[in-house]
Amino acid sequence: MAAKFYAVKKGRKTGIFRTWSEAEKQIKGYSGAIFKSFLSKEEAEMFLGEGVSAERNEKTKENVIEAYVDGSFDRRKGVYGSGVVLIKNGQIVHQISRPGKDPRYLTSYQIAGEVFACLGAIKWAKTQDFTTIIIYFDYEGIEKWATGMWSANKPISIDYKKYYQDISIGMQVIFKKVKAHAGVKYNELADSLAKKATEMG
Repeated sequence: MAAKFYAVKKGRKTGIFRTWSEAEKQIKGYSGAIFKSFLSKEEAEMFLGEGVSAERNEKTKENVIEAYVDGSFDRRKGVYGSGVVLIKNGQIVHQISRPGKDPRYLTSYQIAGEVFACLGAIKWAKTQDFTTIIIYFDYEGIEKWATGMWSANKPISIDYKKYYQDISIGMQVIFKKVKAHAGVKYNELADSLAKKATEMG
């Protein structure tokens, strides 16, 4: 397994840590923690902003994508759905509507859908070479399981935390909570995509 460098930008103590256990101490239970794991020290340093030039800052802005994620569940069919709307410069650039029916996650209902929507958004952003993604979500576990603020006890949260740590390597993820069913345009669209996914499943 390749060595990892854990960079904590916002936490009890900031800096680069060589083990997850040390990094976790700085962010677990810390509201608004910002951290990421990298395969090289140089990438970790750039994430923390060390030696970043104005030209690189401008390039970094170009590499930011926004994603609205949501989940849905059809109890009759036993299918959860994931909906993602990806936004760049105020324009929709991609949408994801994907069903799932893994029996390990069915008891988590729509939460499973939102979890996989988040992971799907990050995965897509990485394939498009974005380095930062802003995730807009309405279920707070999306952020708190990922950052360690909540303990992962059920299959969905345990696997989500593991997958998130792997898939977010080299990607800065910023979480922003929105109120569910409050008329937030793209969140409502993500919700409709999630519902559509359950119909396909």
